[in-house]
Amino acid sequence: MTMTPEQDDRERQMRADLETGFTDLDWAVGMVLCPAREKCTAGLRAVFKPLKTGRLPMHRGWLGEACSGARQKPTTPPLQLRPLAAPAVVPAR
Repeated sequence: MTMTPEQDDRERQMRADLETGFTDLDWAVGMVLCPAREKCTAGLRAVFKPLKTGRLPMHRGWLGEACSGARQKPTTPPLQLRPLAAPAVVPAR
């Protein structure tokens, strides 16, 4: 399946957001991104629960090919929930 340039840009932006170390998804807290980036067979936005060794589990793409980032140490910190923005302070008149 080929993505349009707009879809590809959106995918890259979502990956860049995850690389900041923060997410809005509760279930993704503590998970890490694959260091293979665009070459990850599971996709740019795939997140993984690190093994006890701190390395990523084996993962494969749709066609069964192993990812070059599998069993490697992640290059990004474990995801945390994005902090809530402080409410804007309106000055008194």
